Amino acid sequence: MKSETFMVQGNHHIQQVITCGIIDQLFANLPISVVFFYKESVESNILTDSLKIVLSDFSIFAGRLKKINNNLCIDANNQGIIFSITKDDCSLDHVIEELPKIKKERLVNLINPQKVISNQSPVMTIKLTYFACGGMSLGISWHHSIGDMHTFMQLMKAWSNSVNGKKYVAPLIVEERDLYLQEKLKDNNNNIPSVRYLSIKELFKLIFYIFSSGQNKFLLQFYFSKNELNNMKQAFLENTKKSLSINDVLCAHLSSIISEVDQYHKERYLSIIINYRSRIELPENLLGNFISTINVAASDTVNVFQIAKDLRESINNFQELNMNFFSTQKYIEEKGGTKKINRFVSEGINPLKRTLFITSWVNFGIYDIIFEQSKPFYFSYFGEPPFPWISAMTEEFSNNGGLIYSAYLPSKLAKNLKQNENLQRIHKYRDQKEVMPELVRKLEWLY
Repeated sequence: MKSETFMVQGNHHIQQVITCGIIDQLFANLPISVVFFYKESVESNILTDSLKIVLSDFSIFAGRLKKINNNLCIDANNQGIIFSITKDDCSLDHVIEELPKIKKERLVNLINPQKVISNQSPVMTIKLTYFACGGMSLGISWHHSIGDMHTFMQLMKAWSNSVNGKKYVAPLIVEERDLYLQEKLKDNNNNIPSVRYLSIKELFKLIFYIFSSGQNKFLLQFYFSKNELNNMKQAFLENTKKSLSINDVLCAHLSSIISEVDQYHKERYLSIIINYRSRIELPENLLGNFISTINVAASDTVNVFQIAKDLRESINNFQELNMNFFSTQKYIEEKGGTKKINRFVSEGINPLKRTLFITSWVNFGIYDIIFEQSKPFYFSYFGEPPFPWISAMTEEFSNNGGLIYSAYLPSKLAKNLKQNENLQRIHKYRDQKEVMPELVRKLEWLY
């Protein structure tokens, strides 16, 4: 396997220092790693030349993270991102078949989020891999404090358009993210913060869990066809008489089954990520972490249809029920401010109480990231969380209408979920006469 690595910088840049918001700083220890797979390859110089153009506008990705007066900041100094080119002797099909087993580093140059800050190293890496069959993959890892999935996809869409000779939407980069949000937001009566402060006891308990039983996790992946999802949505409509989204019903369905199989009879929650730009009328091209969590009760005693209805109500009334920027800011300041930011954790992250955390990367335009005539064949989250109960929803191969749900769960629970009786419950809305796509039938890791 041959490879070369070099730095890619913007063709030009305007010096800026961006002060990260509180939510950005909560992600100071989190990387995000993904892979785009393509059946046709594109010459590396075409990709890098266009990337240089795009990085001139998306300067935060070519900058460095540093601490200034206890605040995390992005120094948009155009020091560049790491770009690697590798040739792999295997075919794309073989890699897809073995995907859960292969080493992450084979397809992605994983960043270390702590070293990104302490060593002033690149906040993003891109690994271009050419396969023997003529296909390619783009493995990308970036520091979460730079921005959320929406931010990342703004960069990817611009890169795609640049390669294809099209204009792209210039990003909006604000120098004071929290100050910008304060000016745009209307205050509300929501006084419940989106984070919790960990006492010394709770902190050590979480750390002990991460390095002990939290390591005993297994990745499960389930395929839901378009027809299966429509059947599910129709069944929920008949039972709730409510207009629900595919995401509402699938999250409720999975959460309910996982809760029942887990046999944990205490209070527990389902937590989903919301990109709230459109919900509070922020510009779509705004870069940063403008996301929050919605948490609904999901114990085994809560009816699955009630979970779905609670999700929909929380989403529809996000501004009133869940827009808690001001209460979160106040809570953090009262507990010591950004000096103690490492003592805070999102309410959506609570593995000790088995909170199922689901992020959806559906409808982000992932399959629109086309380079010349090369269209994405598959997209996958390629990181590994430090503990179980973290999961993601993505669109299926070639975006044919189905979804793939990927979840890191405790190994014992994962083993139980793979039993035939539980798989039948998970796929209770699947038409038994429906013929699954050939690739889905072929992949042993997809249930």
